[in-house]
Amino acid sequence: MITQPTDEVLLKYTSGVLDPALRLLVERHFEIVPGAKKRLPALNRFGGELLTAESGVAMATGSLESVLERLGKPEKREPAPAFPPLDKLGWRWAGPGRSIANVEVAGSRMKSYALRIAPGRAMLQHSHAAHEWTLIVQGSYRDEGGEYSTGSFIEEDEETDHQPVATGDQDCICLAVMSGALVAPGLIGKAARWLMR
Repeated sequence: MITQPTDEVLLKYTSGVLDPALRLLVERHFEIVPGAKKRLPALNRFGGELLTAESGVAMATGSLESVLERLGKPEKREPAPAFPPLDKLGWRWAGPGRSIANVEVAGSRMKSYALRIAPGRAMLQHSHAAHEWTLIVQGSYRDEGGEYSTGSFIEEDEETDHQPVATGDQDCICLAVMSGALVAPGLIGKAARWLMR
Protein backbone atom coordinates (compact mmCIF):
# COMPACT_ATOMS: atom_id res chain seq x y z
CA MET A 1 0.00 0.00 0.00
CA ILE A 2 1.59 3.26 -1.18
CA THR A 3 0.56 6.29 0.87
CA GLN A 4 2.84 8.91 -0.65
CA PRO A 5 3.30 10.44 -4.11
CA THR A 6 4.99 8.12 -6.60
CA ASP A 7 8.41 8.94 -8.06
CA GLU A 8 6.69 9.75 -11.37
CA VAL A 9 4.47 12.37 -9.69
CA LEU A 10 7.41 13.83 -7.75
CA LEU A 11 9.64 14.00 -10.85
CA LYS A 12 6.93 15.99 -12.62
CA TYR A 13 6.59 18.14 -9.49
CA THR A 14 10.32 18.92 -9.25
CA SER A 15 10.56 19.65 -12.98
CA GLY A 16 7.59 22.03 -12.84
CA VAL A 17 5.36 20.15 -15.30
CA LEU A 18 2.82 18.66 -12.88
CA ASP A 19 -0.78 19.76 -13.38
CA PRO A 20 -1.54 22.69 -11.02
CA ALA A 21 -4.25 20.81 -9.09
CA LEU A 22 -2.02 17.79 -8.53
CA ARG A 23 0.88 20.10 -7.59
CA LEU A 24 -1.31 21.66 -4.89
CA LEU A 25 -2.23 18.21 -3.61
CA VAL A 26 1.47 17.27 -3.35
CA GLU A 27 2.26 20.54 -1.56
CA ARG A 28 -0.58 20.00 0.90
CA HIS A 29 0.80 16.49 1.52
CA PHE A 30 4.19 18.07 2.34
CA GLU A 31 2.48 20.41 4.84
CA ILE A 32 0.84 17.48 6.63
CA VAL A 33 3.82 15.09 6.33
CA PRO A 34 7.00 17.25 6.23
CA GLY A 35 9.26 14.19 6.09
CA ALA A 36 7.81 13.33 2.68
CA LYS A 37 10.05 16.02 1.15
CA LYS A 38 13.19 13.97 1.87
CA ARG A 39 12.93 12.26 -1.54
CA LEU A 40 13.06 15.55 -3.48
CA PRO A 41 16.86 16.16 -3.47
CA ALA A 42 17.57 12.73 -4.99
CA LEU A 43 14.90 13.29 -7.65
CA ASN A 44 16.34 16.74 -8.42
CA ARG A 45 19.79 15.18 -8.88
CA PHE A 46 18.29 12.51 -11.14
CA GLY A 47 16.57 15.20 -13.22
CA GLY A 48 19.86 17.08 -13.48
CA GLU A 49 21.62 13.93 -14.67
CA LEU A 50 18.97 13.47 -17.35
CA LEU A 51 19.54 17.06 -18.52
CA THR A 52 23.32 16.67 -18.71
CA ALA A 53 22.84 13.62 -20.94
CA GLU A 54 20.95 15.77 -23.49
CA SER A 55 22.80 17.22 -26.46
CA GLY A 56 23.16 21.00 -26.57
CA VAL A 57 21.11 23.31 -28.74
CA ALA A 58 22.45 26.38 -30.51
CA MET A 59 21.23 29.62 -28.95
CA ALA A 60 19.58 32.31 -31.02
CA THR A 61 21.46 35.54 -31.56
CA GLY A 62 20.93 37.89 -28.61
CA SER A 63 19.73 35.17 -26.20
CA LEU A 64 22.45 35.78 -23.61
CA GLU A 65 21.92 39.56 -23.68
CA SER A 66 18.15 39.05 -23.26
CA VAL A 67 18.63 36.85 -20.20
CA LEU A 68 21.17 39.20 -18.63
CA GLU A 69 18.81 42.15 -19.15
CA ARG A 70 15.94 40.34 -17.43
CA LEU A 71 18.12 39.43 -14.43
CA GLY A 72 18.17 43.03 -13.24
CA LYS A 73 14.39 43.53 -13.47
CA PRO A 74 11.91 42.50 -10.78
CA GLU A 75 9.87 39.51 -11.85
CA LYS A 76 6.10 39.89 -12.07
CA ARG A 77 4.53 36.79 -10.62
CA GLU A 78 0.95 35.77 -10.26
CA PRO A 79 0.12 34.55 -6.76
CA ALA A 80 0.46 30.80 -6.54
CA PRO A 81 -2.89 29.02 -6.52
CA ALA A 82 -3.93 27.38 -3.26
CA PHE A 83 -6.70 25.14 -2.05
CA PRO A 84 -9.23 27.32 -0.24
CA PRO A 85 -9.76 26.74 3.48
CA LEU A 86 -12.05 23.76 4.02
CA ASP A 87 -14.59 25.82 5.96
CA LYS A 88 -14.91 28.23 3.00
CA LEU A 89 -15.83 25.56 0.45
CA GLY A 90 -19.33 25.31 -1.00
CA TRP A 91 -20.18 21.96 0.57
CA ARG A 92 -23.19 20.16 -0.95
CA TRP A 93 -25.12 17.19 0.39
CA ALA A 94 -24.03 13.93 -1.28
CA GLY A 95 -26.05 11.45 0.75
CA PRO A 96 -26.50 10.74 4.46
CA GLY A 97 -23.27 11.64 6.24
CA ARG A 98 -21.54 12.70 3.02
CA SER A 99 -20.72 16.10 1.51
CA ILE A 100 -18.81 17.17 -1.58
CA ALA A 101 -17.36 20.49 -2.71
CA ASN A 102 -15.89 21.33 -6.08
CA VAL A 103 -12.49 23.00 -5.91
CA GLU A 104 -11.47 25.18 -8.85
CA VAL A 105 -7.73 25.32 -9.56
CA ALA A 106 -6.66 27.85 -12.18
CA GLY A 107 -4.84 26.31 -15.14
CA SER A 108 -5.72 22.71 -14.24
CA ARG A 109 -7.12 20.27 -16.78
CA MET A 110 -8.18 17.92 -13.99
CA LYS A 111 -11.24 17.82 -11.74
CA SER A 112 -10.61 18.70 -8.09
CA TYR A 113 -12.97 18.33 -5.17
CA ALA A 114 -13.19 17.82 -1.44
CA LEU A 115 -15.12 15.03 0.27
CA ARG A 116 -16.38 14.88 3.84
CA ILE A 117 -17.54 11.51 5.17
CA ALA A 118 -19.03 11.00 8.64
CA PRO A 119 -17.57 8.19 10.79
CA GLY A 120 -18.90 4.80 9.74
CA ARG A 121 -20.38 6.13 6.48
CA ALA A 122 -19.34 4.76 3.10
CA MET A 123 -18.86 6.39 -0.25
CA LEU A 124 -20.36 4.88 -3.36
CA GLN A 125 -18.75 1.67 -4.67
CA HIS A 126 -16.87 2.93 -7.72
CA SER A 127 -13.92 2.71 -10.06
CA HIS A 128 -12.20 5.29 -12.24
CA ALA A 129 -11.97 5.99 -15.97
CA ALA A 130 -8.39 7.24 -15.43
CA HIS A 131 -6.35 8.29 -12.37
CA GLU A 132 -7.49 9.66 -9.04
CA TRP A 133 -5.15 11.03 -6.39
CA THR A 134 -6.56 11.46 -2.89
CA LEU A 135 -5.04 13.15 0.14
CA ILE A 136 -6.59 12.59 3.55
CA VAL A 137 -6.41 15.91 5.41
CA GLN A 138 -8.43 14.80 8.44
CA GLY A 139 -9.51 11.47 9.83
CA SER A 140 -9.13 8.12 8.11
CA TYR A 141 -10.83 5.61 5.86
CA ARG A 142 -10.52 2.00 4.82
CA ASP A 143 -11.30 0.34 1.54
CA GLU A 144 -10.37 -2.84 -0.29
CA GLY A 145 -6.74 -1.66 -0.44
CA GLY A 146 -6.26 -1.07 3.27
CA GLU A 147 -6.59 1.56 5.99
CA TYR A 148 -5.44 5.14 5.33
CA SER A 149 -4.95 7.93 7.87
CA THR A 150 -4.35 11.67 7.84
CA GLY A 151 -1.54 12.54 5.43
CA SER A 152 -1.99 9.47 3.24
CA PHE A 153 -1.59 10.24 -0.46
CA ILE A 154 -3.38 7.53 -2.43
CA GLU A 155 -3.27 6.97 -6.19
CA GLU A 156 -6.00 4.91 -7.84
CA ASP A 157 -6.45 3.95 -11.49
CA GLU A 158 -8.76 2.07 -13.85
CA GLU A 159 -8.04 -1.24 -12.12
CA THR A 160 -9.30 0.00 -8.75
CA ASP A 161 -12.83 -0.80 -7.65
CA HIS A 162 -13.39 0.36 -4.10
CA GLN A 163 -15.75 1.77 -1.50
CA PRO A 164 -14.08 4.04 1.06
CA VAL A 165 -15.61 3.87 4.55
CA ALA A 166 -14.73 6.55 7.12
CA THR A 167 -13.18 5.09 10.26
CA GLY A 168 -12.42 6.57 13.66
CA ASP A 169 -14.48 9.09 15.57
CA GLN A 170 -14.23 12.19 13.38
CA ASP A 171 -15.24 13.13 9.86
CA CYS A 172 -12.85 11.98 7.15
CA ILE A 173 -12.01 14.91 4.87
CA CYS A 174 -10.19 14.25 1.62
CA LEU A 175 -8.94 16.38 -1.23
CA ALA A 176 -9.03 14.56 -4.55
CA VAL A 177 -7.87 15.21 -8.11
CA MET A 178 -9.17 13.14 -11.03
CA SER A 179 -7.86 12.91 -14.58
CA GLY A 180 -11.00 11.09 -15.74
CA ALA A 181 -14.56 10.39 -14.72
CA LEU A 182 -15.85 8.40 -11.79
CA VAL A 183 -17.27 5.04 -12.92
CA ALA A 184 -20.27 3.79 -10.96
CA PRO A 185 -23.27 1.82 -12.18
CA GLY A 186 -26.93 2.73 -12.26
CA LEU A 187 -28.90 5.72 -11.13
CA ILE A 188 -26.74 6.26 -8.04
CA GLY A 189 -23.65 6.45 -10.28
CA LYS A 190 -25.35 9.03 -12.50
CA ALA A 191 -26.28 11.06 -9.43
CA ALA A 192 -22.68 10.91 -8.16
CA ARG A 193 -21.30 12.09 -11.51
CA TRP A 194 -23.87 14.92 -11.48
CA LEU A 195 -22.73 16.00 -8.00
CA MET A 196 -19.10 16.02 -9.16
CA ARG A 197 -19.74 18.16 -12.22
